Amino acid sequence: MYRPPIPGSVTAGRVMLITEGALWLLLGLLVVVVGIVVITVGNSFTINGQVTSLNGATSGVGIAVTAFGAVLVGLAIASIWSGAAMGRLTGGPRVTGLVLASLGLIVGLLSTVGGSQTYVDSSNGTTFQSSPIPGLILIVLNVAIIWTLGLAASARAAFSGVRAGAGYPMGPPPGYGPPPGYGPPPGYPPPGYGPAPGYPTPPSAPPPWPPSPYYAPPPPPASGQGYPIPPPLGAPTGPAYQPPGSPPLSPPPDPPSSSPPSPAAP
Repeated sequence: MYRPPIPGSVTAGRVMLITEGALWLLLGLLVVVVGIVVITVGNSFTINGQVTSLNGATSGVGIAVTAFGAVLVGLAIASIWSGAAMGRLTGGPRVTGLVLASLGLIVGLLSTVGGSQTYVDSSNGTTFQSSPIPGLILIVLNVAIIWTLGLAASARAAFSGVRAGAGYPMGPPPGYGPPPGYGPPPGYPPPGYGPAPGYPTPPSAPPPWPPSPYYAPPPPPASGQGYPIPPPLGAPTGPAYQPPGSPPLSPPPDPPSSSPPSPAAP
């Protein structure tokens, strides 16, 4: 099946999409593990020798965290599949990759806006300052993916040149062909173009061979006979063929006699 070459922009977008999907997959697996740990803790746990009860809230929080991690894992697998399947230059993986990149861009924007927050632990006065750097990285990465897969001219030309289910190259667009006036210039070939003076003319074709005197068409089949019987071979019915300009043929020698030799004279 004919496949057009993959542009460099599409290759770069695929690599970034697969890389981002692998990172989201690791994060989703980590969240799933945390959710499972929270579920297994139970409704009470011990901190600094004191037993704290959550009144049944631990299981609900663990289930929510596990479900969120499973969603991240599913989106990551879809991202990796989209980048891998985009080598066929079909529309489905490309649309999936653009949708996932748009979601990543939204997450990056929200993370950047809410990333410069200061959190204070009231129990011990510990201060925690969040950073907008992860959100900025997500914004740059997903903008690059959207550009290379959806906005670059080479990517749009590559994906628009393929029809679903077509295994043959596309025909030229209407009106495509040589420009007007395309062809040899006026006066071509130049005067005097041809064989050099004094060049001998090629010899003419030899005369056709005359029909062989040893061949005669078979007689028509008799009534009721399925197949014609070939005529018996006999003596030639005419003189032997002699090409024009060849020396005369000498008569064949007499065949040896089959009679015994005569006795010698005394």
